[in-house]
Amino acid sequence: MAATDSYVEQCVESLCSHGCERVSAYISMLKAGRVFAEVADLSVTERRLVLDELVSIMAPYQGKGKN
Repeated sequence: MAATDSYVEQCVESLCSHGCERVSAYISMLKAGRVFAEVADLSVTERRLVLDELVSIMAPYQGKGKN
């Protein structure tokens, strides 16, 4: 299981390197069940873990700039 966690972590780091706007798009795609190149090698469970982690990372930024 540790290898899975490491692979999920690497995927999350890679996705986050594309910036907040792109991460928001990744979240939308993952929520819709879409499989894209960056997550194509992950299992359904691993993609869910990636989604959960991305949502957690982005939570502090949601709603910012919409005063």
